[in-house]
Amino acid sequence: MIKYSLFLLIASLFLIQATSSPDLPPSDCITKGYDVYIVSHLPPNSQPLHIHCISKDDDLGYHNLTPNVEYHFGFCVKPFATMFSCRFQWNGKDRGFHVFDANWVYNRCKSGKCYYVVQPEGFFFTDVYPPPKVLGFLCDWNPSSIC
Repeated sequence: MIKYSLFLLIASLFLIQATSSPDLPPSDCITKGYDVYIVSHLPPNSQPLHIHCISKDDDLGYHNLTPNVEYHFGFCVKPFATMFSCRFQWNGKDRGFHVFDANWVYNRCKSGKCYYVVQPEGFFFTDVYPPPKVLGFLCDWNPSSIC
C-alpha cells in the first residue's frame, strides 16, 4: 500500500509539472530545468530580429529584438519529450532550428543554460550564463546548414 501511494504521489508531481507553463522558473522543477537566452547582436540601427519559439505544447509568441536586447524563457524538461524550436528572421534572412531537444545525443545545454547570440554572419552559442566574451560558432543563416 505504501509503495502504491508513493507511486501515485510521484506520478501526480510529474503530471503537475507536465502541465506547467514554460515561464516556470527552472529552479522549481522536479526534473531538470533549463533556461534559453536569445540575444540580438545585430548592427545598430538595423531592422529588429523577429523570433518565434514553439514546442509541442506551447507557443511562446512572436518577439522583435532590437540590437543588444535579450529574450529569455525557462522550462522544466519532460524526458524524451521536450523540444523547443525557434524561427529567426532578419534583413531578408530566415532560419529555424531546435534551440533545445531532450533527445539530443549530445546535450549542448548540459549546464541547464542555452545561450544563443544572433549576428549578421550567423548564430553563436555557449552553455554558460552570464556568457563569456567569445562564443562558439553554431551555424550560419543558410537553411541547409546544420545547427
